[in-house]
Amino acid sequence: MYIYSDFFNNDIFHFKHIMILIVCFALIIVGTIFSVKKLKINTMHRILLIVGFVSESLKVFTYILMNESSLGGYLPKTDLPFHLCSLQLILILILNLSHNEKLKHLLHGFMLPTCLLGGILALFIATSSARNNWVITIQYFLFHSTISIFALYLIFRKDVVFTAKDYVNTLLLLIGVLFVAIYLNSILYYKKDDGTFADINFMYVVNPPMDGIPFLNK
Repeated sequence: MYIYSDFFNNDIFHFKHIMILIVCFALIIVGTIFSVKKLKINTMHRILLIVGFVSESLKVFTYILMNESSLGGYLPKTDLPFHLCSLQLILILILNLSHNEKLKHLLHGFMLPTCLLGGILALFIATSSARNNWVITIQYFLFHSTISIFALYLIFRKDVVFTAKDYVNTLLLLIGVLFVAIYLNSILYYKKDDGTFADINFMYVVNPPMDGIPFLNK
């Protein structure tokens, strides 16, 4: 099926990746300027929810179709939404459902650095899963561009102010998430039919996201 065809099957920073990066950063610049000038915070929450829902739906159904012959109708464990950027989907849902302003402020404080650093780094370090086929490639880069826009929106909006306490809370939450990821990786770790072990590496606490990254790889 055409859905399985490679759209970006080269190593990172090859021609296609560079072209995609140019488009993504143009989208981030335009999206940030427009959203800061025109959109209220609740509108941004709804946009994030729509983009997140569409993005995750595309990813789930595409991965199920790609692995139908070996897994039936199951989603591979390696594609569960337990990476830092995927966890933003849960926070986005809470932001849309909650009326607790203190909770929203806490989540904003966590999402600002994690969406910005996680989103931008994901664009540069496009893991192999982002290069399986054109649907996943578009989904991957569009979602990470969107959460990067939201982080920049929080930075430039004058009505969203963060204190040192907010950044301490963010650090504590991040440490907690990383700690939980160790247990998740251990719970989901399994031996495949070919005798090898599945690469369960949520939050990249087991190994770096890919080979060849300076300072992270041996």
